[in-house]
Amino acid sequence: MIDEHEIQNLVSQAQQKDGAAFARIYDLLAQSIYNFLLSKLRHKETAEDLMHTVFLKAWQGLSSYQARPNAKFSTWLYQIANYTLIDYWRTKKTTVELEVVENLSQFAEDPKLYEEYEYLWKAIAQLPLTYQTVLDLRFKQDLSVEETAHIMRKTQIGIRVLQHRAVKALKSKLNANSS
Repeated sequence: MIDEHEIQNLVSQAQQKDGAAFARIYDLLAQSIYNFLLSKLRHKETAEDLMHTVFLKAWQGLSSYQARPNAKFSTWLYQIANYTLIDYWRTKKTTVELEVVENLSQFAEDPKLYEEYEYLWKAIAQLPLTYQTVLDLRFKQDLSVEETAHIMRKTQIGIRVLQHRAVKALKSKLNANSS
């Protein structure tokens, strides 16, 4: 478990242009950001490239970051990641592959779990992007409603409604696929 107090101390040091402190933040949070991006992109190399872009943007914008009570630094990073992803899709001319590929096995420590839940990945990939994002942030990344709302720039009630609709749509997809 990542200690938020440690992260905030590192952020304060990094805001003073301490590269070693920012490198430690990277070490602590890069895998989570990578997993978030990979779950959306389904392409390892692109997820790695965008993860590096996210941290570069974070380093460049670190002076404007202000810690808020009950807000994690990682929430700010997820927000940057989400907008980086949106920018990537806007500039990408070809369509994004939504098929399940081998890279998804990295989400589960046990590859057998991936195989067991392959139908779930396929169903989620068929949902609208906002549904995919809310499900990812809430359940894969285990973020709170408040953090998810901040990342997606919605109200907490809006996130609860979006999550409810996403789960309902996912259940519908799974029921349709099992018939």
